[in-house]
Amino acid sequence: MSQSKPELIETLRVDADGQIPLLELHLERVARSCAELGYDWDAQTWLQAMHTALGQAPINTPLRLRILWNAKASAKAEAQALPALEGPLQLCLSKTPLPAQDPLLSHKTTHRPWYQDAAALLEKHPQLFDVIFLDTQNRVCEGSRSNIYIQDEQGHWWTPPAQGWLLPGVQRQALLNSGLARETELFLDDLLHARAIRVSNALRGWQNALLVQNPV
Repeated sequence: MSQSKPELIETLRVDADGQIPLLELHLERVARSCAELGYDWDAQTWLQAMHTALGQAPINTPLRLRILWNAKASAKAEAQALPALEGPLQLCLSKTPLPAQDPLLSHKTTHRPWYQDAAALLEKHPQLFDVIFLDTQNRVCEGSRSNIYIQDEQGHWWTPPAQGWLLPGVQRQALLNSGLARETELFLDDLLHARAIRVSNALRGWQNALLVQNPV
């Protein structure tokens, strides 16, 4: 890592009634990243930034709350209205694989160069929700903004294991904790022949999705 350490990102959904359903899992993840990356951590400072941003945000509407945390225990937060999203969500495949075992893959930080092309593609084609990445062995990894799940013929939902090469999303963790999803290695062929596909993130929950042709 460079001398200038990237900031840690947490993006939270705030419901219209002000509740933050996955707050504890967000706190656990950012604290874990701080411990693993050697960042200073203070939960009260993080929460104070969150409450300050919410105090300036619209009320009685779902919100997207983004909190940045730096290595010196300073936080910045902003909240804005979260527009509704109609499903099923459209996905396409990345043309480039994720880098092998980058130490920051499993942390949500402002250093995510492997997703720059995906971000540009999604901005150009707003009908797409996400770009799904494989590794060099054609294993399914994750989307640039979501975790991915496939349903087998028995109706079980499976998601790739978090083994240092994908971001362990908080909505993903909630689904694993509840038993609604399980971990296993998934390959491109599994994705192409899945009975059904879903994606998840903290903002949008667990949503039905479909794989479409890459836009030209």
